[in-house]
Amino acid sequence: MSGLQGNKVFFTLAPAAGIAITYFSMPFLATLDPDILEKLPYIPYLLILAVITMGGLFGRHRITYLAAILGTAYIAIHSTITSTELFPSDNLVIALVSVLLPLNIAFISSLKEQSLLSIQSFVTVSIILVQLLFSYWALHNYPQTVAMIVLYKPEALAYLSPSSISLTTATAYMLSFLVLLAVTIKNATVFEYAFTGALVSTLFFFLSGMQHQADTLYFVTANLIIAWALIHNSYLIAYIDELTELPGRRAMNEELARLRGLYTIAMLDIDHFKKFNDTYGHEVGDQVLRMVAAKISAIGGGGKPFRYGGEEFAILFPGKNSKTAFPYLSNLRETIDHSSLVLRNQNRPASKPENIPPRKIPWQEVHVTISIGVADSSEDLKNIDEILKAADDALYRAKEKGRNRISQYSIKNYSPEPVAGETEE
Repeated sequence: MSGLQGNKVFFTLAPAAGIAITYFSMPFLATLDPDILEKLPYIPYLLILAVITMGGLFGRHRITYLAAILGTAYIAIHSTITSTELFPSDNLVIALVSVLLPLNIAFISSLKEQSLLSIQSFVTVSIILVQLLFSYWALHNYPQTVAMIVLYKPEALAYLSPSSISLTTATAYMLSFLVLLAVTIKNATVFEYAFTGALVSTLFFFLSGMQHQADTLYFVTANLIIAWALIHNSYLIAYIDELTELPGRRAMNEELARLRGLYTIAMLDIDHFKKFNDTYGHEVGDQVLRMVAAKISAIGGGGKPFRYGGEEFAILFPGKNSKTAFPYLSNLRETIDHSSLVLRNQNRPASKPENIPPRKIPWQEVHVTISIGVADSSEDLKNIDEILKAADDALYRAKEKGRNRISQYSIKNYSPEPVAGETEE
């Protein structure tokens, strides 16, 4: 599992692990010294400020809005639970927050990432401010009406929500989960998982009934999940190629720096890719790159694939020499040689017609081949730069000999692969 495939699993597990750790730590936190417990509710303020700053610096304004929403909600909640007993009006404030918070998280998650000076940002900030003003006005002028809405939990429907939250809150969270599910299915970035993690963490806070000061750490967890998303996304930008979902050249350089002892480097290049790209266009060229990358990612044998740049890829085999790595590379070359990409007919209608006429022109299938150059850390190649150059030279020779073949820098452990090569352009 490499590239974004492994990271998508991590997207899910990291927020879930954070929430689980917080949940199972609550019995221990409840036994802490009272002086320490008094300071715990102030930790979220620092984290919220840090996340707002990070969101602005990284240009992730949805995260900035989310942190601002969490901060506003926490200020309202914390101001009502500083005393040991909650008054009815305080319960009303918390109940109103428990309804508005999940709906706002879902709303912000559905926004597109745009500049702080955009119209969308102006509308978003306006909606948040209107909510604050309207909530303040409603709580002071129509508290009974607000209570009837946010504390709604008739006995006949009590089983639909936990005892610690109202049916209105449960409904708000349910609707928000559905919105986030749709957004996650559409985008599936680390931020969608972070939004979901923040939503779940705040739900646990309200479910706790706020019986203990340590419960406010659920807000800490929500902000840590958001901060994790920002940091992890920066890692993905720096190390993962977005098109092929393979680790990029920077990740390869760091992997090379960690290699010791015996290893093999294979350089791969898609044959005649420039000609193919000029003929079919860059969109089809991107499809080819993704198809080849998918095949390379399944190399096996402990091989670690990377996108080196353009149509060139690389595979590292730690602990293997060229002879041991050769069968995996040979199987990869054959797999790609026998694979094809079906091009969509440009004249095909967007929707399926009722009466389908007989197809006069068949679907066009294209296929590509790869050339591979291999070198390992043998006695005469100790330096990483030398091995990379040797593998690149071997790749050049493979292309000179007709492409769609494997060429190895060291001959002593290599028998030429019986491949009918293409003619040189």
